[in-house]
Amino acid sequence: MVGIWAFSGLGSLKKTRLGTMFPKISSGAEINPPQWAQETIYPEKIHPMEKGVIKEKEQTPVEHYTEGLIPDRDPLIREIGILTGQHGRPFLGPQGGMTLATLAYMNKVKRVYEWTGAYGYSTLWLAKILPNDCQYMIGTIADENQRLIANYLKRAGLQSRVSIKITDGAKQFGETEGQFDLLVLDLQQERTKMAAWLDVIPDKIAEGGLVVSLGNLPAGVGSEQTKNMLTSSVEAYNHRMFADPRFLSSMLPICDGTMVSYRIPRG
Repeated sequence: MVGIWAFSGLGSLKKTRLGTMFPKISSGAEINPPQWAQETIYPEKIHPMEKGVIKEKEQTPVEHYTEGLIPDRDPLIREIGILTGQHGRPFLGPQGGMTLATLAYMNKVKRVYEWTGAYGYSTLWLAKILPNDCQYMIGTIADENQRLIANYLKRAGLQSRVSIKITDGAKQFGETEGQFDLLVLDLQQERTKMAAWLDVIPDKIAEGGLVVSLGNLPAGVGSEQTKNMLTSSVEAYNHRMFADPRFLSSMLPICDGTMVSYRIPRG
């Protein structure tokens, strides 16, 4: 099977095992995957969007332009994004996925932990670009999330690269042996427990490592989250991470606020 470029513009690029190159797809355009993709990724031979099962969220002009710059328009990742949006949950989107993949690639991460209450959007972006010897562990909230993520990874041919378990979040992460080069937090409905991660993150992130947390804008501050969601935990996480001298943090206007925190090496 011919590999595709995961993204362009980073010098010597790494090929993935996902398949042949897909054409750029503008908002609302039909998806016509090649024959092998119809047989292996979409067993029913008809993409869910073409059946009208899920519909694409309308794009702003800026989103339309920036997403059109991305050469890799994997229809499986696109399907996960549309499904997530239909359920009213934030997700990275193509530019956010590209940002996450770029950060992981630049940092040459070897050990990754992701805790997610979502369906695998960020997971596929990372699984496509991480090296074969990278240890990628995922904790998730429930059986349904585990099933969906595992199914998408299987359809992409990447299931052997990721281990998925249902965990209680921060406590389980803190008890996992060793440190990590990258922690991805996509807490979704568990954002009210975000502050619990503050006690375990400093000791579990290796020097030079990254923490990428999604959905960090409190409700009512440009966020699409419901207004009745508790904001104290999100606020505590944001303020403490920005104030922590061990980390250098920045808030990106992606996925209802994506905070990137870099673990500053000592000395």
